[in-house]
Amino acid sequence: MFHATAPTCFWSWGYEAVLNRLPLVYGDQIEIQVVTLCVYDDFDGWLKQYDLTFQGLIDWYKEGADLMGVPLFTDLRREMFPPSVMPASLAAMAAYRQGKEKGARFVRAVLRRFLLEGQDVTKDSVLRDAAAEASLDVTKFLKDSSDRRGLQAEYERQGAGLPHVPLGFYNVVITDGQGRTVILDEAFEPAGVEDAIDYLSRGTLKKHAPSDIVAYLHEHGPAPLSEIARVFGVPRAEAEKRLATLQKAGKIAVTTLAGAPHWRAALGNGPP
Repeated sequence: MFHATAPTCFWSWGYEAVLNRLPLVYGDQIEIQVVTLCVYDDFDGWLKQYDLTFQGLIDWYKEGADLMGVPLFTDLRREMFPPSVMPASLAAMAAYRQGKEKGARFVRAVLRRFLLEGQDVTKDSVLRDAAAEASLDVTKFLKDSSDRRGLQAEYERQGAGLPHVPLGFYNVVITDGQGRTVILDEAFEPAGVEDAIDYLSRGTLKKHAPSDIVAYLHEHGPAPLSEIARVFGVPRAEAEKRLATLQKAGKIAVTTLAGAPHWRAALGNGPP
């Protein structure tokens, strides 16, 4: 499966449930390749390219939140958007030098800061905090982050080997490597992506049912109700019930982000 993401793209926050559930269901039977791009390198030019006013951008965020079914911070102000968000994308390249999982965890930490907390994720202090949250070797991350030329080259090499089909922030591309490809737009519900994988694999892959919510929250950080329901393949009411039970037992805690509850592993819970 191929997907394009960016550490400041709201579509990417909506795809977190898909990208995190599939490895739990299929393990190493499938390969997920994610390319990390940049939403804009010139904010004013980007608005003009998409024929957007700033109010139009706010409306787009609200529409995106409704479509994806995940909370987003929509009380936006123009000063919250730096002239270029390329520093965040290059920081992701630096994080990926420490491995695929830690890189993805870093991108998620940056996404949350930008899309739910309204932080400027081009600031060194914010990126350093995100690196620490992702359990990166922060000293190495800072050193790698200074290698702008090398990071830019890695950023530009990401397109090698991608299928010759439209690939964007809003879709996923699934192929069996033998000429059959499925493109899914706005595939924020993992069930639809699994259907495509099962179709292309002719139902030959073994599937597991993830169940450990505490471990998931420990590994990925705060998550909204819709993400928990999607990752664990249960109705929202059932997910809410499980979360309430875990919270009562002191295994998870709730915090408010973008005006909505998000759950996280309580201190002392989860893998060491």
